[in-house]
Amino acid sequence: MTDTLTAPAPAPAAAAVLVEADGRAASNDALHAAIEEAVGRGAPLRVLTTWGARHREMYDATAVAERDRLSAAQLERRLARALKRSPALDVQTVDGYSSAADYLTAHPESAQMLVVGAGHPDTPGLQAALASSGCAVFTCDRRDRPVTLGG
Repeated sequence: MTDTLTAPAPAPAAAAVLVEADGRAASNDALHAAIEEAVGRGAPLRVLTTWGARHREMYDATAVAERDRLSAAQLERRLARALKRSPALDVQTVDGYSSAADYLTAHPESAQMLVVGAGHPDTPGLQAALASSGCAVFTCDRRDRPVTLGG
């Protein structure tokens, strides 16, 4: 497990922990880490749902609708479990943005931390959004990696 926190200046206490949910295994790890961070910080959790853009690239309209339904149901189950453990957690899902960079550009003061999974694209747009928002970045890598012994 290799988690990394990059923290600029402190954000407002009311700012949320933001995580992008795109349905991939790494974003599921990031969601779990974001829930832990939000609970630990007493911060709201904002879950940016971006699986739709990825689904539209790979499937026809009927399959996209089914994938969206399945992804939303899976996310709701995960969030319901989190709320069962931490009923006071303020959780909201956010639609209508194609990426965390787009969301942070539109709402630069809204997040104190962005939690991303391993392999999340580090684009110039994301770097610019992070720089203008002052948002910390927590990179979560919770997958067991095979160990290679010998040489």
